Amino acid sequence: MANDLLNIFIPHIIIILTVIFQMIFGVIKPHSLIFRYKDINVRISNFISLIGMILTLFAEIMSNGEYVGFNYSIVVTSDIKILSILVLLCGISIILLNTKLLNSNRQCCYKYHILFLTSILGGLCALESNDFLTLFVSIETLSFGLYFLIAFAKGYNSKEASFKYLITSAISIAFFLFGVSYLLGLSSSLNYTEMTQIFETSHSGIIYTMASIMIFVGLGMKLAVFPFANWVIDVYNGCETSIIAFLSTIPKIVVIGVLIRLLNGVLGYSVELNTVILLMGILTAFWANIYALKENNVKKILACSSAANASYMLAILAITSDFSCSAVIFYIICYVFMNIGVLAYLNIIEKEDSTILLENLGINNNKIYSLCFMICVLGLAGLPVTSGFPAKIFLLYSIIQSGLIFLPIVFILLLLFTIALYYYIKLARAVLIPIKLKQLFATKVHPYCSVEFVLIIMTIITVLIGIMPFNLITRSIVLY
Repeated sequence: MANDLLNIFIPHIIIILTVIFQMIFGVIKPHSLIFRYKDINVRISNFISLIGMILTLFAEIMSNGEYVGFNYSIVVTSDIKILSILVLLCGISIILLNTKLLNSNRQCCYKYHILFLTSILGGLCALESNDFLTLFVSIETLSFGLYFLIAFAKGYNSKEASFKYLITSAISIAFFLFGVSYLLGLSSSLNYTEMTQIFETSHSGIIYTMASIMIFVGLGMKLAVFPFANWVIDVYNGCETSIIAFLSTIPKIVVIGVLIRLLNGVLGYSVELNTVILLMGILTAFWANIYALKENNVKKILACSSAANASYMLAILAITSDFSCSAVIFYIICYVFMNIGVLAYLNIIEKEDSTILLENLGINNNKIYSLCFMICVLGLAGLPVTSGFPAKIFLLYSIIQSGLIFLPIVFILLLLFTIALYYYIKLARAVLIPIKLKQLFATKVHPYCSVEFVLIIMTIITVLIGIMPFNLITRSIVLY
């Protein structure tokens, strides 16, 4: 037990201690300083979380690469460790983006960070879980904080978005538990390792197939797969941009990591499941890309982009090959940095009503920020010199390596990438359109140094990976 705590749970313990510190400072707020420094509580709470996340990241990097603990309930592998580090990097970025949100609701800044850190903890535990009970508790911990974080911004839209996400999560977890109950009946176990050993010799039957599909549907709803994707439009539209940065990255990383482990083990013996994943992935991509073509609301376009990028990864995961998991891990790393860069720019120009239209994208007359936004958007489009280009090439290469039978999927994805290119260019072009002077002076823009820092860093990472992707691709391949 002591070794388990030392090897696995030091990062988790640091997060728990950070939550405790947030609780303590939330009780003993420096009221005497509030009258002189109105944002003192925001700065203290951000500083505590930032230090805690940096220490957690350092502990995660220094921990053992692979470890099994608590009677195979927790398993840490090299790929899961990389995804955990990616979750922590996203968490640090989101802390730097949330200043505007917390300044509008200063009295609840400590509560915000308690919920935020709790969700991060749930995401890390979900990635490392090796049985369905641990996975269920971890996903619920991740989702519980999100219900309140989505509703944190003032206004009716955020409360409506939170309620819709709550209903969607309740339905998804019902599908998930229903499928798990069937697998429990077939194997008399909830542990991935034990269930895999049983299904290796006896996995045929409609019950196993239906259980696998229901588990995927339960997890896939978190990724907004068609036909369970409508929630993502309304939820993103009602969220503040820093919360969208959380919602579009960390749950996606967690669910993709969980699916990689399940499809290479417990759920890896159903051809029907792979077919369902492939079809739902392609349908989701068509739905999301076509829906985004007619949209003028930037947040709704990014919601479609999030669903489409998740569907590309699902389509690759459905094709079991030596390169599929490596390609997905490389793709999600690239996507996360580009996506946070786009949202950092939106965070700078966002107004209180949380609605951002295409004609308002050029409201920030800083050419450097506009250029950074364009680079990140064009990265999402997959154009050269950005990380999106090698990410998409690696996805297509992994399909080709799987055999000529999958060649039609390559042409389908190329068609989808071409459709998506239209609305990504529409976003990039909107930044260049000059805005009327009257409109410019009527709108207050509140730049924050931390947000600008995130925007520039994410842009640099996007360009560096686009120019020199080979080391990262090689490391991804070595994992499998």
